[in-house]
Amino acid sequence: MYFYWRKFTGTGNGAAEPMNMVRRILIPEQPFRERRPGAAWPEWGVWPAKWIAPAEGEAAGMRATLFRCDIEMERQETVRLHLAADAVYRFWIDGVYVASGPEQGDRNHTFFDTFDWEAGAGAHRLTVLVTSFGGSGPFSRMEFAHGLLLAAEGAAGARLNSCAANWRAAGIAGIAGRNVLYGAGSVGQELVFDLAGWPEGAERGEGVAFGPVVEGESGSNAGMRNEYRPVPLLEPAALPEMAAAPVGGWRVVCVSPSEGRRLPADGGDSERAAEWERGLKQGNMRVPPHCSLRVLLELDDYYCGCPELTVSGGAGSELAVGWCEALAVTDEPSGRKDDRREWRGRYFHGIYDRFRMDGRLGAELFTLHYRAGRFVSIEVRTGAEPLVIDRFSLRESRYPVEFAAAFECGDDRFAECFRLACRTLEMCSHDTFMDCPFYEQLQYVGDTRIQALVTLAATPDDRLVRKALRLFASSQLESGLVQSRYPSRVTQVIPTFTPYFVGMVLDWAKWRGGALARELFPAARRGTDAFERWLNRDGLLEINRSWNFVDWPGWKWGVPPDGEFGVSGVLNAQYLYTLEMTRELCELMEAPELAAHYRRRLAEQSERFVRAFWRPDAGLFADSLAGDAFSEHAQVFALLSHALPEEIRERCAATLFRRRDLTEATVYFTFYLFEVYREFNRPDLLVERLKIFFDMNTLGLKTMLEAPEPSRSDCHAWSAHPIWHFLTSLLGVRPAGAGFRQVEVRPQSGPLPFVRGKVCHPAGMIEVECDAHSARVVLPAGVTGRFIAPDGRSFALGGGADQIEFQP
Repeated sequence: MYFYWRKFTGTGNGAAEPMNMVRRILIPEQPFRERRPGAAWPEWGVWPAKWIAPAEGEAAGMRATLFRCDIEMERQETVRLHLAADAVYRFWIDGVYVASGPEQGDRNHTFFDTFDWEAGAGAHRLTVLVTSFGGSGPFSRMEFAHGLLLAAEGAAGARLNSCAANWRAAGIAGIAGRNVLYGAGSVGQELVFDLAGWPEGAERGEGVAFGPVVEGESGSNAGMRNEYRPVPLLEPAALPEMAAAPVGGWRVVCVSPSEGRRLPADGGDSERAAEWERGLKQGNMRVPPHCSLRVLLELDDYYCGCPELTVSGGAGSELAVGWCEALAVTDEPSGRKDDRREWRGRYFHGIYDRFRMDGRLGAELFTLHYRAGRFVSIEVRTGAEPLVIDRFSLRESRYPVEFAAAFECGDDRFAECFRLACRTLEMCSHDTFMDCPFYEQLQYVGDTRIQALVTLAATPDDRLVRKALRLFASSQLESGLVQSRYPSRVTQVIPTFTPYFVGMVLDWAKWRGGALARELFPAARRGTDAFERWLNRDGLLEINRSWNFVDWPGWKWGVPPDGEFGVSGVLNAQYLYTLEMTRELCELMEAPELAAHYRRRLAEQSERFVRAFWRPDAGLFADSLAGDAFSEHAQVFALLSHALPEEIRERCAATLFRRRDLTEATVYFTFYLFEVYREFNRPDLLVERLKIFFDMNTLGLKTMLEAPEPSRSDCHAWSAHPIWHFLTSLLGVRPAGAGFRQVEVRPQSGPLPFVRGKVCHPAGMIEVECDAHSARVVLPAGVTGRFIAPDGRSFALGGGADQIEFQP
């Protein structure tokens, strides 16, 4: 399937050639799978190309190398290219930009990109800029050894495959890193791009002193090599090209001196701001000599993106482009932000890309990584020469999420909440899911379970979910725990996040099923079994290591009472929930013996849990053995375990719904609280607790907060879960078994006059409209299910449209 193509003419070497075309494609299986005649089994999956690196050897810190290959094509032909790099690449053919990549993975999932190049007859030059970060890049970017791998299928491979005979390399001094001054170090260093070290014409392979390369190991296909040294194992790109639309909605709000981080309280000169806006949008904006200024842009939405700049002159000038989510009230990076629309008198704490000019004309500046936020600061300091900004634009960068779901209920607050949540998920979807695009850019299990569920219900594209599941399984440690965030070059273990990996596998078994569910089934069981090592002599869970995060309700580091050194009621309740999810997964996977095992384990643990933590006088489960603290979290996990004696279950739920003095779930954990509200048919409480999400709109936010104010992150996709509950709790559409082969529609409109919407299904869209008296349900062809009316009656649903009448 084709995702983009670029046309160009010429070779960069002065010769006119027929038109060329290059297209990035996704391929269904690995190349070079054929077993060569006479080859032994250790040679299966070996590429005809080798990893190459510059001959001068390794260097400390950020490192950039330009690789070059010249080829003479005897006739016009289509050549398929496979390209991988460690860590990131920027690719040109005949001086024309083609693509950047690759998508993130790990050593066992090193992704390569594939291109179909329709090359004209004559001379051509391929150039690839490869940059590695020397351990200072984004935590999510896993590096092994600086280098390039390119292989071509067919006869052209003999002249294009990366090896010492075909390729040359040159070190690029103009690309370096600088530590982020702001508290977001896991996104890597700021880029420092010095044009003096990027010769004019470098993208065409000109002006650079090329030397020999050294060869490393051959490329190796993942899943095929049976004997190999520690090398990256290659997989075809799993994802389409990222969305890269121009950012059109921005305005210059202030122009001021660049010293310090504080913007003028009076807003500055509005006429000068208007002049700069015209100049940047129309081009040829001149900055006079010996000038130092800041130009603040306000974007019309929250964006992840990159600046695109062409500049002329200005030898010795410096230009920096910084991004921030909102301006702070005080000169503290983690200080409060209040109304996110306000910038007057506020402080700009951002992450920058920095450029130094050498005076050339028409220099094109580029970055290596996107930034995120709602405000952009262009800071310019000129020397003796004026600097002309010939062209300035911003280009969005994110996964091409396409929302097909919809929800209506007659209340505008829900529509605005749905919109903010959609934008939040978009901004946290890239070549992996991530918790937040500004601060960490890491795929955390607890966050990703929610993002994956929203994606499955609201979009027809499940590729990011598939990739996340496989990467988390790849992160599984010898203990059985999965790493709390992955891919990550810095290992982090949050034991309380492994249950959410089990939940992700269960969710996939329900919403998709099939081969991937079977593949991950053993890993999920290992994750659950990992907790048995922490059962103490009383049979209670006592985790004495790591960061046992649950939520941000005011607990230190988000860890519940006795969750660090002791026996926690919340963590023991979560263990019950984990056993229940594993039991259900075993049943969906048609493994009755395993299901019976986990059912017994659940019953045993439930008895111990009730004996240790149930407080009859309070009608609640305590957070600790001392019984001096109670939270919504302990009750929620216990109720979702479906393992409590019925009398205790009913009383616990009634007390949870009534009491307002419990430690309350915040935006993240309300996902699980709302699951309990659904199980007990309390949409009234769900709607009531949505207030924390509705109120975000009053702060001028464009995305959802990480936590209650003062929130660190303004864009955190674990807070996008209202979409899920609008579609699957209020509208009531969920799978009724493995693989979504059967559908359950159980609307719970509560105080709402009606609910109406659409939910994604592998076979198409499910449409539901329901009020107090009737409902209309449309299922995709061949899909059947049940409709559960508010009065409890069940109606069969066939493929197509069904009209159902019932009494309120």
